Amino acid sequence: MIGMLIGSFIWGYVADSRGRRFTLIICMLMDGLFNILSSVSQMYSIFIFCRLLSGFGISGSTTLFSYLVEFLNIKYREKFLSWMEMFWTSGIILVPCKNLLDFINNCVAWLIIPQTFRIENEYILFKSWNLFVIMCSLPSITLALLLMKMPESPKFLLSRGKHKETINCLKFVHRWNSNSDDKFPVTSIIMPSSNDKSNNSFFEGLYKSTIDLFTSKFKIIAIVTCIIHFCATTSYYMLILWFPELMNRFRWYETYSNFQNKTTMCEIVSMYKAEPEVNNLKCDDHIDQSVYMNIMIIGIACIPTSLVVPLFINKLGLRFFTVLSFFGSSISAAWLYFITSSMENMVLSSIFEAFSSIGISLTYCITVELFPTEYRGMAASIGTMFGKIGALLGNILIGIFIDAHCIVPIFVSSSFLISEYKYDIVFNSLT
Repeated sequence: MIGMLIGSFIWGYVADSRGRRFTLIICMLMDGLFNILSSVSQMYSIFIFCRLLSGFGISGSTTLFSYLVEFLNIKYREKFLSWMEMFWTSGIILVPCKNLLDFINNCVAWLIIPQTFRIENEYILFKSWNLFVIMCSLPSITLALLLMKMPESPKFLLSRGKHKETINCLKFVHRWNSNSDDKFPVTSIIMPSSNDKSNNSFFEGLYKSTIDLFTSKFKIIAIVTCIIHFCATTSYYMLILWFPELMNRFRWYETYSNFQNKTTMCEIVSMYKAEPEVNNLKCDDHIDQSVYMNIMIIGIACIPTSLVVPLFINKLGLRFFTVLSFFGSSISAAWLYFITSSMENMVLSSIFEAFSSIGISLTYCITVELFPTEYRGMAASIGTMFGKIGALLGNILIGIFIDAHCIVPIFVSSSFLISEYKYDIVFNSLT
């Protein structure tokens, strides 16, 4: 998470100065290669270092929103950007995870992690978890290799005054769509004033890009964007990391307690006591199979929202669905206090995941739509950085209050989401 926090800020400047494609290739290679290194690392310090650099790399993946939007006609932007949520969802399902990509991730985890093979000698210990991490690194490396065959964003090239490269990029898109070079309609392009910042050193350019954004006419929108990202991810990570433990405690209560009367969630959480610790150095790496099923169900619950939003985005608008998603997630977060069974917990967890994940994705979509090319990468990355700060805060809060005061994370999460819902309304009025 710390690597992602640092990387979120830096990759935005790299995307705006060196290009979207360049940034995506480097960050995907970093994520994939350091994931592989972490999977075979036998020293904790090296493992942590590799995870830090992997997080640093993957934080640049938000540049994909800028890369995609700069190829699209305004008419189709909202629809294509919102379709990206489906792939997030698939990932949750495939890993025990979060969207269509979530579905694939859950299936992969279920297939690999329960395996009991073990490769061990005096130099290395390799088990199913190591293989799973390697499998998860392959999409990043594959994407980097595919991007090497793709052109740079035409709007970025245009903003840098590269006339010939822009024409070649448009020819590539025309050839891809029509399977022919015939009837290419563009013969020349009116070049805007060049926005070349290559004379600056890296850190001077990073500082100047940040100052330029927050002193431009887009400064209010940039501030509101950061607040929305912070509120969304604080609430999301605070609860989504709690749900598996909450399921475990409900399962414990329903298995070992005589619950004839309804008991609230906070009462069950406070009753749960971990079994006395045993001084046993043997590692118990068994994972209950229900964990995979529960996460898969949560991932599948995201599919309806991932389908509905792209289908109706042109009629109802991107901002309508953003406000609706955070309103729905705030209600589901607040309702957690009243649940009394594992089934209710599963239903509410699924609703919260469905609304929150689409809301976060739509926030990225709105961000890259609102800012011009020269600010787009930095604005998206700074918003992401505030989101990672929120994620760290959410992790800390849930760790502090989960046992003693479970009402606190519920109250904080729902309050942040309600605040975000209001900020979304303000956001819409500004744009």
